[in-house]
Amino acid sequence: MPYGRYRKVRQSSSKGLEKFLGQLELAVMDIAWAHETVSVSEVLQILKEESHDLAYTTVMTIMGRLAEKGWLTVEKQGRAYLYRAASSRQAAEAQAVGGVLRALLEDFGDVAVAQFVKELDDIDPDQLARLAKLLQENDQGETHEST
Repeated sequence: MPYGRYRKVRQSSSKGLEKFLGQLELAVMDIAWAHETVSVSEVLQILKEESHDLAYTTVMTIMGRLAEKGWLTVEKQGRAYLYRAASSRQAAEAQAVGGVLRALLEDFGDVAVAQFVKELDDIDPDQLARLAKLLQENDQGETHEST
C-alpha cells in the first residue's frame, strides 16, 4: 500500500496541524500566529516560559526550516531577523487539508471520492449539517471573488 505519502496524516497520536508539523514546530507557529512579528529571542523566551528548555540555535534552526517550508516569512531588520506567519492558522489548516485531498485524488481518483462519500454515512448529522453550511459559505465566497 502507498502509505508513505500519508504516513504523518495517519498517525493517530497527532491531531490537526501536528500531523504536518512536529510538536516544537507547531509551538513556534502558535507563537507566530499570536504575534504580528517575532524574533528568535522572543520565541525562545516564550517557549522557556512554557517549560521548554531549548538552546537559541535550536529555535533559530526550527524557525529557519519553517521559513524554508513556507510556514513563516522572514525579514531582516538591522541585525535581527523578524518572522511572521505566512498565513493565518485557519488558512494553513485549509492548505494542509487541501494538499492531502489533492494527493488522494491524484493517487486514487474516483475511489477516493467514493470512499469519502461512504465515510459521510458514519458522520454525526449535526457535523454533516455544519459541513454543508461550510461548503455553502465557501461556494459563496468563491462566487464573490470571481465577480
